[in-house]
Amino acid sequence: MTDKNFFTKLPYLIIVSLISLGFWIFKLDYIGIPIFMGIIFVLAIFVKNTIYIIPFLLNMLFMISQVEWDTNSIPLSLYIAPAALLLAFIIHIIRFKVNIFKGKFFIGLAILVIGMNISHIINSDVYDLNFFLIIIVSLLYVLIYGFFANTLRGDNLRYLIRIFVILGVMISIQIMIYYLRVDDIILAIENKSIDLGWGLSNFIATYLIMFIASMTYFVKKYKLHLFWIILFLFEIAMLFFTMSRAGILAFFATSVLLLVFMFVKYEHKWNLLLNLIIGVIIMSAIGYFTKEYFIAIWDRLAVFGLDDNGRIEIWYDAIDVFKANPIFGGGFFARSGDLSDLRMFHNTVLHVLACFGIVGGLALLVQLVSMLRIFLYQFNQKKAILLIALIGANIHGLVDNTYLMPQYMVIMLVIIAVVENGNKIDKLRLELRLA
Repeated sequence: MTDKNFFTKLPYLIIVSLISLGFWIFKLDYIGIPIFMGIIFVLAIFVKNTIYIIPFLLNMLFMISQVEWDTNSIPLSLYIAPAALLLAFIIHIIRFKVNIFKGKFFIGLAILVIGMNISHIINSDVYDLNFFLIIIVSLLYVLIYGFFANTLRGDNLRYLIRIFVILGVMISIQIMIYYLRVDDIILAIENKSIDLGWGLSNFIATYLIMFIASMTYFVKKYKLHLFWIILFLFEIAMLFFTMSRAGILAFFATSVLLLVFMFVKYEHKWNLLLNLIIGVIIMSAIGYFTKEYFIAIWDRLAVFGLDDNGRIEIWYDAIDVFKANPIFGGGFFARSGDLSDLRMFHNTVLHVLACFGIVGGLALLVQLVSMLRIFLYQFNQKKAILLIALIGANIHGLVDNTYLMPQYMVIMLVIIAVVENGNKIDKLRLELRLA
């Protein structure tokens, strides 16, 4: 599928992300989001294969440029976008007679969303626009998975990896632009002030970890090793500029899997190793002229050492909330108790248990089993790199907020839907060989 036409190739994906980056740079996301949403709407209505929606959907997630967020300052475009996406998907489902209630991941996701909304309803006493927005977004998660799992056509694994590669470069450029715009880069590093609008330090690190994994696939698979290695190392450098200590440590843990992926079952190991060494030398030479920034990063990270930064106390709070509300948890705002301040417990398992109780914990377990079944069927290198991307994000999720964040949920559900759809193709090929 990925080589059939211009709309599935790398230049097209680069153009889409450049447009998205332009909207972000000039703070025109209030224009860009409706435009991209309009394109998605047209594609959903008129095109049967929904793979062409994914570049616009994922780029929209990283277009938001507004800073200083709280739930009372959300622009109108961000309320309209999920509702418009919901409507577009419903029209496609009706027009093309799609059954979205199929898929190996559906049960685990449905349990989570049902538990989330029951907890949300019983723990809320204010029924404003934000109350209903949370319900719409949670239902949208189910719809996104069911929609793509049952409307994609063909093997789209390589295509999705291409999208992730471009997004990783785009986010890295956003980080660089952020620092070029500040008055004092050293001061910004010391204060860990990075804010791209759509995400702060730890959020940015999560998605970079996922997209760096996809770049690793390009490093191994494409002949221009050095070109992709330079981009690979550039993204790693920008990961350090996020100042996310947990994200950096999560990447180091994930890098073990990436190195295994890069060199196992590869005929030209020495050529790849030589290109890696050359790439490191080139990037080190560039880094030498900006060494004061990396020294500032080191000093900032070294200040905290192995300090838990208050997380252990937060985890104990999560356990207490879970004990007080064991079945359905304390709701979305269990940590803050303030409906205008969504705060997390900095650990995926503890956060889900505290907010959504045993029901949420059961949903996580069912999702894990389903995910492994989906990825391990006819396991190959493309599935491996996407699985490593999810593993990296969830390693980070042990100490920071990843799961349930809109960007992560959309990316995760798209990955699972694409892999599951690819399994259908693998199954058909296997049946043809055995016939």
